[in-house]
Amino acid sequence: MNGKRVIGVDVGKSWLDAAVEGCHRVRRYDNDAAGIAALIEHFDPARDVVVFERTGGWERNLEAALAERAITWSIVHSQGVRAFRQAQGIKAKTDRIDAQLLRGYGRDRLDAGKLRPGHREDVTLDCLMARQRQLKAMRHAESCRLATAALEAVRSSIERMIAALDAALAAIAAELARHEKEHTDLVFKEEILCGQIGVAEQTARGILAELPELGRLDRKAVTALGGLAPRVHESGSIRKRRGLAPGRTSIKVILFNPARTAMRFDPQIKEFCGRLRARGKPGKVIMVAVMRKMLVRLNAQMRDAMAQASTGAAVQ
Repeated sequence: MNGKRVIGVDVGKSWLDAAVEGCHRVRRYDNDAAGIAALIEHFDPARDVVVFERTGGWERNLEAALAERAITWSIVHSQGVRAFRQAQGIKAKTDRIDAQLLRGYGRDRLDAGKLRPGHREDVTLDCLMARQRQLKAMRHAESCRLATAALEAVRSSIERMIAALDAALAAIAAELARHEKEHTDLVFKEEILCGQIGVAEQTARGILAELPELGRLDRKAVTALGGLAPRVHESGSIRKRRGLAPGRTSIKVILFNPARTAMRFDPQIKEFCGRLRARGKPGKVIMVAVMRKMLVRLNAQMRDAMAQASTGAAVQ
């Protein structure tokens, strides 16, 4: 049992359903500050491991509260949980069953040594980068409105909003700089990623925020998690068109422009694209292949750099 107690939490917009090992009853809490406090009140930081899935941001408050209390948590991929459900032969779906399923899946992964715990610095970086993206999107929208605003009163309102958004962006940038100053390992990882042609500071931060597992997974696992793994469907004489397995779609958004830059200026990527074009591959397929190749390369570079750094620290 590893001396740990696994707690599965099914996260919804309004509710948190918690299934604790050793307890048959699944308890429900409000998904707000008071409900989260009541949920984690009796958790033991030295013993408990909380397992839940990404649910469109509704899990962020729980994640932050667990980080604040130094309680171990792990966010698991929905594809793995779905496969575990099928293997267990569970067909019914309710919040209570989902919480119990997460508890069982967490125990299975923990016993196999494949349950990756979350880290507080990852939560902070993810929240700051998410807010920065939101502010940039709002500023872009206001800039587009300013170009077509006919009334002076409307133009003045938009200009004031843009000024406020610029101030908010500057505050987020300062907070990101402070966070990096406190976590030198984050700066180290960003430098490794920026060694790839096409990857600059913002791209590196985005990848680390959305994919903190980078460098700790093999090539197949990291492409699957990044939503860039090809999904093959072949059975007998049936050969369906290949697609992409679901994953963290934001990774494709982050890597799109860096991939375009690498296709122009990275000699190895240019040669790779040439081979694909010679085989008659369409442009979209080539773009996805380049993003997948870049992600695999970044993962390998991060893995090697972390291994070298840990070896150097051990020698010292």
